[in-house]
Amino acid sequence: MEYSFQKLKAESLKDLFVKEMEAKIISGELKPGDRLPPEREIAAQMGISRSIVNSGLIELASKGFVAIKPRKGTIVIDFRSEGTAQILTSIMNYNQGRLDMKLFYSMIDTRMLIEVESAKLAARNRDDKDLEALENLLKDIEGNTQPSIDEIVEFNYKFHHRITVASGNIVFAMIFKSFEPVCKNLIRIYFEANDFRQESLEHHRQLYLSILERNSEESEKIMKKILLQGKKVLKNYMVPGTKHKNI
Repeated sequence: MEYSFQKLKAESLKDLFVKEMEAKIISGELKPGDRLPPEREIAAQMGISRSIVNSGLIELASKGFVAIKPRKGTIVIDFRSEGTAQILTSIMNYNQGRLDMKLFYSMIDTRMLIEVESAKLAARNRDDKDLEALENLLKDIEGNTQPSIDEIVEFNYKFHHRITVASGNIVFAMIFKSFEPVCKNLIRIYFEANDFRQESLEHHRQLYLSILERNSEESEKIMKKILLQGKKVLKNYMVPGTKHKNI
């Protein structure tokens, strides 16, 4: 019998420090306006070097959890208004892969705005390179009689990202790319909740054909259908602690 194992990767001390600080901020233990102790004091309390604290705080600042102010120290800021797209991944990690309902609906609304419009524009603006990329993605996944969840997640993300590229709107593609970890996590939960693989492949084949035929109205309609189906299923799994069959 053959076995397949994934490579294990130990988290660095900096990653552990960042994760610990993120948890304190997301949970509300550290609140907006709180000033953190000096780096030397944090390092001593946590048993790590000052350089790790320094690099970790810089990462937290880049995400929008804290602000580092000369001569004033490091201040916790409101990540809900100041945070970047990276924070969504941190929140999902803290909540065991889930977003709270407000963030979840915000994420879905953003995808609707970007991807429905992208599908419509892709039908108008796609070129041969876009069609080839979409067709190859479909052929690869359809040629796999038993695709794994990982393969389905990768296909789904790459297909949707390629449509934003085919739209011709560079900003749409960049925004969608910035959501990659969160999108993939949501896609994974969707397919682990139920076996939607065949249905999903059929919808994506239809979407490809509508883009091929330059039918912008049909492309828009199919993309909207795909995203609304995802919203309907995923909203039942966004509350932390909710389980589905593979969790």
